[in-house]
Amino acid sequence: MCFPRKPSLGRYSATKADWCRCYRQARIAAGSGLAPDPKSSGIAWKAQLIVAFERRGHDPLAYPVQCRLNAHRIINEIRAEEISLEHVKD
Repeated sequence: MCFPRKPSLGRYSATKADWCRCYRQARIAAGSGLAPDPKSSGIAWKAQLIVAFERRGHDPLAYPVQCRLNAHRIINEIRAEEISLEHVKD
């Protein structure tokens, strides 16, 4: 092969670190309610499209930090109550 393959993801010539950076930026933008920007090019545009249209389900960056902390606190309280109830039963 006359041209060695460069480390990249997909047909876009970018490293894994570049993909991670663009993907994280796209997740943050989507969490802020921004639509994909057609002025973007290359991996930034591809990452925005993936986040906007191909990802389904829970994205932790789509929720504000305070909401995530409140949910974590409530979960910890429920677990603590379950543990205390188990000790009462014994």
